[in-house]
Amino acid sequence: MNYITQTHLSRRHLLRGLGGAAIGLPFLDAMHPAMAQERLTAAAPVQRLGVLFFPHGATDRWLPTGAGESFTLSPGLAPLERHKKKLLVIAGLSSDPDRSKPGFHDRGTASWLTGCEPAEGRVEVGISMDQIAAQHFGKTTPFGSLELATEPPRISNGTPNYRDAKTMLPLENNPRIVFERLFGDSSKIDPVAAARRNQQDASTLDTVLEQIKALESELGAGDRVKMDQYTSSIRDVERRLQVAASAKPANLPALTRPAGIPDSYIEHVKMMFDLQALAFQADLTRVISFQYNTESSIMVFPEIGVDMQHHEASHHNYEPKKLDALHKINVLQSELFAYYLDKLDAIKEPSGSMLDNSIVFFGSTLSNPTVHSQRDLPVVLAGGANGRLDTGRFMRIPGDTTPLANMHLTLLDKLGIPTEKLGDGVTKLKLDRVSI
Repeated sequence: MNYITQTHLSRRHLLRGLGGAAIGLPFLDAMHPAMAQERLTAAAPVQRLGVLFFPHGATDRWLPTGAGESFTLSPGLAPLERHKKKLLVIAGLSSDPDRSKPGFHDRGTASWLTGCEPAEGRVEVGISMDQIAAQHFGKTTPFGSLELATEPPRISNGTPNYRDAKTMLPLENNPRIVFERLFGDSSKIDPVAAARRNQQDASTLDTVLEQIKALESELGAGDRVKMDQYTSSIRDVERRLQVAASAKPANLPALTRPAGIPDSYIEHVKMMFDLQALAFQADLTRVISFQYNTESSIMVFPEIGVDMQHHEASHHNYEPKKLDALHKINVLQSELFAYYLDKLDAIKEPSGSMLDNSIVFFGSTLSNPTVHSQRDLPVVLAGGANGRLDTGRFMRIPGDTTPLANMHLTLLDKLGIPTEKLGDGVTKLKLDRVSI
């Protein structure tokens, strides 16, 4: 027999392990009491913002064909087919505040989320849209935002994330450090301390499992399943981090390989996506930015048969071999994006999935990289913003003069953060069939 109750668990309920380490709970039905208005309970829909940056633009095999709901994903976006109904692909947006200047990596990176032209010779741009969201959501989460990557940015190009006009945010590319930042102490990095942390991590999870077991007697069958899934996710991330840390590095000269970063690029990205999903699930943050790799990256991709550096492939000068290499990289980026969307869509919340309650912006600072074009940029939005984002469409905006920052203003509005101006963006972009 089921009983209706007005009692509920707090959304901030924490499970505590050894040494005071705390792990947040996922959404549970017990946080959503019967007969109560959803917006007044701990389970009111939580909206989140994800920003995924890939460098060096795309080929002419990236944009969809067709228009509106009658569109066909291109070969470059084909891996996203299973999520097509939750995608809004947009063409015609530009991040080029001063059109008197030629496009370039540093200009594209600086203006992508800020809508501002970088100042010559100094760090001075403007707050980025993700940090506006972080200031809003960070009032109720342990971390205002996370800025992650697979490799450190080049100093000459920087990162797209700005806390304010003069504070460019650093990126973390070591999944082990990210895990410890979220779930444990990362201040000690010597081998003895690392071994002690490994043992403490296991003990912490054992302690948490005991608390979950005690808590399960108060939960319904559905919540018990969610808790099992949540615990399995934590265990899986821990297992994969341990594998990466214990892997013997290749015998290469002058190479320091930090424990925690896998040899496989694909595994590295997936691990970072797993951590992002876990951070969202535990409500440790509601804003995360991630760079597939840095602007002007010299990374190669042997796992997909690309031994040409990414930057070199992007300067293709329309040569078939380089275009093919860049296309393969674009396809891999979409495959990994689909993996991330799978993770978010599998996490169920009171009003749909985590993906349904989020906005994930996937794009690049350049369109045609061989000429460093910052116009008509690759843009995909995924998710639903709790029903406020009209997806399942391809939207082409006439010309190439509409600022990308206009879209950022609209996204902030849909996240409940009305903002009047962002760089060269002063007009909200109408993304819906019916204006917001």
